[in-house]
Amino acid sequence: MINKRYFSHPAISCLLLGIASFLLVLGLQSLNILQVLELRSFDTFLAKRPAQPIDHRITIIGETEPDIRRFGHPLSDQVFADALQKAEEAGARVIGVDKYRDIPTPPGTDNLSQVLTKYDNIIWIFFGGDKKQNYIAAPPALDGNMARTGFNNILQDPDGVARRGMLFSDINGESYYSFPLLLSLYYLANEQIAAQLDGQTLTIGNVRVPQIDTNFGGYRQADTGGYQVMLDYPALKETFSTFTLSDLLDDKIPKEALKDKVVLFGAMAPSLQDYWLLPGEITRFGIEYHAYFISQILHIGTQQQHPMHAVSDKIEYAWLIFWCLVGTFTGLLRGGLRFFALITVEFIVLLGSYLVLLSQGEWLPFVSPLLGWICAFFSSIFYFFTQSRAERGQLMKLFESQVSPELASHLWDVREQFFSKEGILPDTLTATVLFTDLTSFTTISEHMAPELLVTWLNEYMEEMSQLVMAHGGMINKYIGDAIMAIFGVPVKRETEEEIARDAQHAVACAIEFGHKLTELNQKWAAQGLPTVTMRTGIYTGTMVAGSIGSKKRMEYTVIGDTVNTASRLESFDKTVAAPTLENPCRILIGTLTHHYVNDQFHTQIVGECLVKGKTDALTIYQVMGVK
Repeated sequence: MINKRYFSHPAISCLLLGIASFLLVLGLQSLNILQVLELRSFDTFLAKRPAQPIDHRITIIGETEPDIRRFGHPLSDQVFADALQKAEEAGARVIGVDKYRDIPTPPGTDNLSQVLTKYDNIIWIFFGGDKKQNYIAAPPALDGNMARTGFNNILQDPDGVARRGMLFSDINGESYYSFPLLLSLYYLANEQIAAQLDGQTLTIGNVRVPQIDTNFGGYRQADTGGYQVMLDYPALKETFSTFTLSDLLDDKIPKEALKDKVVLFGAMAPSLQDYWLLPGEITRFGIEYHAYFISQILHIGTQQQHPMHAVSDKIEYAWLIFWCLVGTFTGLLRGGLRFFALITVEFIVLLGSYLVLLSQGEWLPFVSPLLGWICAFFSSIFYFFTQSRAERGQLMKLFESQVSPELASHLWDVREQFFSKEGILPDTLTATVLFTDLTSFTTISEHMAPELLVTWLNEYMEEMSQLVMAHGGMINKYIGDAIMAIFGVPVKRETEEEIARDAQHAVACAIEFGHKLTELNQKWAAQGLPTVTMRTGIYTGTMVAGSIGSKKRMEYTVIGDTVNTASRLESFDKTVAAPTLENPCRILIGTLTHHYVNDQFHTQIVGECLVKGKTDALTIYQVMGVK
């Protein structure tokens, strides 16, 4: 049978809370709730990267609003034929046209076909189709030519941001290159850099370009049809070298701006609405998206720059549960300046790890472990707070009205030394036990009305109890008119000095009993109430302390010969040093107590007695007063 105390151990509680937080985050991930936050954190990283220079191997020729006013819309085939001829004459290495031309637009249709036939470094787009738009073919002169046409589909995440790029896709039963990949491969071929597809992995030069899966990085259940990669947008905040169509046709572009470049033609007029949202809330034209994509592929081929990778699912789950456990154990250590410093350090480590790995091209989710850490942290704080409050309530219930508020507070501070869910941990300790009893109480009770008797007795008990607590003692129980108090519990004393101090406090308390009873007798006499005297027995020794009783009725007490001896001292020969109204409290102590208090109090031997279980007689001393 499993021990319940095993599960109550703080470390086990932290482990279970950590696992619960881990499962909670996994549940949120499965519902795709965290993906948008993960993607936004990725965007923030891209925006905060050190600035990189724009890729000068790419030049954009944009169709602007002035061009539309000049040449009309759509642009005629002749305008395209003239523009492409100009770019070829300037020495462009490869030319890409991001304009649909599935339907000829005269005049100049034949001229455009001749240019496309003459030059084999011109790549034209077609649209592969999606849920919103059907397939749009390339120009008739190039339609079906897989080496000269590439699809220009742009992938958008649910928040509308284009973070991914597609390299290959199966369209109408054929596998096609994307527009950016086809242009990049043409450019790299002139650099003697080849690409090959080995099985399911593309290699450009010496760099493997693995495709992303449905749970890549911060994605969950993403549509990863085709061969997709993550875009890192080098020089995201910068713009490429850009000229207008009119600049090209009017020979206003320096030849060096086009020579040996990737020259891209595309819409850059607001009225054409070819806008796309990129990471960091940056809006760019579609042709610029393709330019960033091409730049990334060129960096892979020429600079061996690896594309973004994602850590494996096993590492991701291990990282998540690690931070969940960090959060729960941090919650266990709550409170204090060091606690807040630890929280700060943990957050810096989590964020720093994320940023360092991203800068190295490894995407490890940030929001999921952050949320796991936070959930685990607050669940730990809540759990241990409620547990602590319950334990405090149980502790206070055990010691209710038995100790002073100061001692109760101290007991709570050191609770781990002696407290468990089952109650006070049993222990053997050395303490001082004090018993008191009123003389002739039976006779008094027989001649007083019950209500008056209880009121009178409670007044006496209240005053004596206050004195016990004022001297650091604990009221253990009331037995009729008798009081049992203990000095030196429940916190175990470790040194002789502490044990001696408890004995001295007990004797000093008994002396105060006498003074207080004198005051009470004067008051009672004036009220016509009975006056009394009392006997006190004090003994110091070892005893067993712990919680005794049933689950519904539990109390803290001590047992052992020391308790019995203190009781015997209180009831020892009632004719010896009998109390009087002038000296209403007889105080008898045993040998060990006398050893601890002899240097502070006047004492005298009044007799000896045999204690059950002992062979030597116990010497009994009467306390006469303070030295």
